[in-house]
Amino acid sequence: MTHRQTYFFALIFLATVTACVVPGLATPTAPSLFAPTTDPGRLETMVAETVSAAIAETEQARPTPTLVSTSEPTQTATAEPITSGSTLTLQDDGSTVFVDERAGYQITIPDGWLAVRVNEKEYYDAWNLAEAADPNIQAILLDMKAADPNIHRLRVIDTQDGHIQSDFVTDISFNLNEQRAFNSIEDLQAIANELPDAPSAFSFEVATVQTIIAPSGIQFGVIEATSSFTNTSGDLVNIYLKQIVFKVKNGSQSVVFLTVEGLKESTLPAFDSMIETIKLNP
Repeated sequence: MTHRQTYFFALIFLATVTACVVPGLATPTAPSLFAPTTDPGRLETMVAETVSAAIAETEQARPTPTLVSTSEPTQTATAEPITSGSTLTLQDDGSTVFVDERAGYQITIPDGWLAVRVNEKEYYDAWNLAEAADPNIQAILLDMKAADPNIHRLRVIDTQDGHIQSDFVTDISFNLNEQRAFNSIEDLQAIANELPDAPSAFSFEVATVQTIIAPSGIQFGVIEATSSFTNTSGDLVNIYLKQIVFKVKNGSQSVVFLTVEGLKESTLPAFDSMIETIKLNP
């Protein structure tokens, strides 16, 4: 649980790398990102004490529904954009289409992955799912509550059976930066150069930095990096990061995928397939 908690702070820093590094985006103020020296049992107790309150709050704080079902799989969002400027549309095949009106793109999330936005209806509904009984997923949901929805646009959590290893949940964070442009390999390299020295729970070592042109014609920046941590059993756990950056109508969008090495073979292809579904909207 310690690493699930500190991992979220690391993810906030990664959002800061692509969304907040350049002066001009003053909020939100990032919490301390150094890995805390904390009693793992205490963190588990804190999460357990907070979960019941969060679930109770769900019944009082549900916003107006925006997650809608459609009988036409090819149809995108049918709900009006909410104040954060995005919609989620559930398809008949179990996938979910996320449309970010503010950034100007859409992506399809496959079945087996839980897509949630900060403090939106699906966030509160997630507390009642069977998957939310797992304390590691509870930790993600709890930490999301304080995130800024103007930056942290979407969180996608792998809820497939057997996909939690060493108290680590594979997930994807969608972070919008309206202050930083992405136009070249130099822009991407600047982002990658900041990862190894990031004062986060994980010290990442960058492996590859490249730009590619997708069949859709979109230019993607791709950063791959690795790190590790020692779990509560004393085992060394290797972590794999893949960060996709692309230009949107009002800045740059970062999509950060994190998993443990033991799940990379089964989860990375799913992530790559998601990226292939990205479409830019006017």
